[in-house]
Parts: sequence; structure tokens; C-alpha cells
Amino acid sequence: MTKIRTAGTRRIGRRELVTGALALGATLVAPAFIRRVSAQPRLSGPPFTLGVASGYPSPTGVVLWTRLAPSPLMPAGGMPPEVVPVEWEVATDDRMGWIVQRGIVGATPAFAHSVHVEVENLEPGRWYWYRFRAGGEVSAAGRTRTAPTANGNNERMRLAFASCQQYEQGYYNAYRHMLGDDLDLIVHLGDYIYESSWGQDHVRKHGAPEPHTLDDYRIRHALYKSDPDLRAAHAACPWLMTWDDHEVQNDYANDRSEHLDTPEWFLERRAAAYRAYYEHMPLRRSMVPFGPHMRLHTRVAFGRLVHLADAIADLPADRDRQRFNPLLATSTDAAKGATFRPPKR
Repeated sequence: MTKIRTAGTRRIGRRELVTGALALGATLVAPAFIRRVSAQPRLSGPPFTLGVASGYPSPTGVVLWTRLAPSPLMPAGGMPPEVVPVEWEVATDDRMGWIVQRGIVGATPAFAHSVHVEVENLEPGRWYWYRFRAGGEVSAAGRTRTAPTANGNNERMRLAFASCQQYEQGYYNAYRHMLGDDLDLIVHLGDYIYESSWGQDHVRKHGAPEPHTLDDYRIRHALYKSDPDLRAAHAACPWLMTWDDHEVQNDYANDRSEHLDTPEWFLERRAAAYRAYYEHMPLRRSMVPFGPHMRLHTRVAFGRLVHLADAIADLPADRDRQRFNPLLATSTDAAKGATFRPPKR
């Protein structure tokens, strides 16, 4: 093996150099020598079970996402505890015949072997197609687009929004209808997953108790992405994301849980939920959570036609207290809450 001398006293091989860079989350242009030396661990099955997605388009770029998970409803998704190189490609045609960009990114165990590629230097206001390769497998191709330039005079934008998609309470056929509308963007307004279950007339089951740990939340997200209509909608156009409360727990506020658990314990749970959320969404690197803290809001413009502020002032993590919690209420408060509190969504 050809050796590369570093500035220190130790000599490392090319394979070690590439693996180390990928472990740090580096996205690399893929010259031939990297393709030759990048180890491809043997995976237990096809890794792209959760599909592909894109988000947060700008005039010159977009975020691409996937997660490697041969067994998505198992802890660690059935992946080995090592960094796996993932190649990505962007093309100007749906057959992936005209590749305009490609690179390699490391899928790390620390982030459930998810990857978030921030592609730049694309042309504004046009459609692109993308795909991933890992472990000798190729993902399905997704479609995405860049936003028009800031001064662009675009006359039309097709947008849909979704929210409150409790898995047990119904199927996601609304996403199937969205696919027929040739959308430019989908905005999800929160409650992408539900931690809780209620009712008896379920069309399908969570199959697990309420999540509390990082593995619990990862499996819950993977279950929701097992829906083929949801995966198809993610692959059809870019998304913007925000959350509500059920991504963590019903009606939580700041460090206060619905059941008034100790703040220290609940913040550990919130950190697990935030990390799993990041791992399963096409979010920018700047949105990576730090423990129980995560900045999600931003702004996205589509030319001069539309300016979207991806922020909600009443985010659960920013609330000083629950909107209504019967465990904290006096009898007078409870009476008011019984009148004005909305039903669980």
C-alpha cells in the first residue's frame, strides 16, 4: 500500500486517511484513488430502505439525505459499528446520464449512518435528480430543485403542506395526491411522528411502547418512513421542516414534560428525540442538535414571489410552560382548560 507522510511522526495509509476524513463527516470529490481504497463493509441487506430526500433549496444548492438501514426497525438499523463511505451523484436528467456533481460522504454510527450532503454550485431555478451508492447497492433516484435567483421573476410556485400524521390513525394517501400536483416544495409543519397512541380503531400499529431513548426514537422515525407514499413524497421534491410537540412528547414545554418528570431526565429524553429527528430529515448541517438544544428555523426564498420563514414562535422548546397541564392546574384552571383545550391531535 502506498504510504502518505503526515506532519507528525506517524505514517498512515490511504485507506486510514480516507476513513478518518469520512468519520469527521467530510464530503469529498471522488477521484479514482478514493474509489479504489474506500472500504465497503459487507451489509446485511439493501441499505436504502428509508428512501431518499432533499430539502432547503437555495438558488445554488440543496440538501440531500438518506440513511443506511438494512433492518430499519432494529437498533442501529442492522448496520455495523463503523463508518461507511456513501457516494452521491447529482444529474440533470432522470436517467442519471448527465452527472454534474458527485462526491463521497461518511455515514457514521454516531448519527445512525445518516448522511446530509449540502450540494453547492448548481444552477438556479431548475430540476435535478440524485442518488446514492453504498455497500454495492444503489438507491432509487430522487428529484429536487434549486430556488430561483433572489431577483427572479418567477410567476408560479406549487406548494403543499402537511402535519399531524399519526401513523396508527390513517394511511398517507394524501401524499399520493400531492405527487400528481407537480409540486415545487412540501412544507411539513410538525408532528411528523407521534410518540403516543390512543383509540382502538387503528389501521396499523406502532408495535412498540412510547419512545424514551435514542434507539426508541430512531425506530419510531424508521417506522413512519416505512410508508411508501411518504417516501415517494420525499423523493419527489425538496422539503422544509419544522416540528411541534409530538416529535418529543405531547404538550411538553421547555424542560417540562407532560407528566412533570424531573427536568434533568426529560432533557435527556428531549436530546434523544432531537438527535433522531435530525438523523431522519433533510436538514442543513447548521441544524445539528447539541444535546437538548437545536436551532431549526431559517428563511427560504423562491425568487421575488415567495419568502418562507421556516420558524414558529410557539415552538415547544421555547415555551415557558405548557399551554394547559391538568397536573399543574387549580380547579378553576381545570374548568377553563376543559372548555378551551383542544383535543389531542
